[in-house]
Amino acid sequence: MKSPPIIMPPPILVLVLLLLSVLLTAVAPIAFVPVPFHGAIATLFILVGLGFSAAGFFTFKSRGTPVRPGAEPTKLVLSGPYRITRNPMYLGLLLFSVGCFFAMESLWFVIPPILFFWLINFRLIPFEEQLMKEHFGAEYEAYRQRVRRWL
Repeated sequence: MKSPPIIMPPPILVLVLLLLSVLLTAVAPIAFVPVPFHGAIATLFILVGLGFSAAGFFTFKSRGTPVRPGAEPTKLVLSGPYRITRNPMYLGLLLFSVGCFFAMESLWFVIPPILFFWLINFRLIPFEEQLMKEHFGAEYEAYRQRVRRWL
């Protein structure tokens, strides 16, 4: 197993970022213009996010390949949500954090999705893509050309 370039698992990272936003909101509230139907929008993002993450997680589990970043991949998973995005678990966590922004109606909650996206897209995914290329070669490259990183 290789060490991933981030210090904590992505779900924990999202929770830590959200907790920091809660603390910042409590300590230094920022005025925010309410978004119409924010509750419905939040619910939609949160449910779709949880759905993508769960579908990706359970697809990995059912194929017997490790979920943890940095673990040696055992199978190239191309089915389920992996037909439409190469990173459904990360996409789900990102959508979940966007949903939290709409739910909380605080500008501090803009930070988690932006920071999460930056860390995952520019640090963790390139690391994982290199692992996949090393293990699955041309088959992974063909998949990468066919399916987008996010959507």
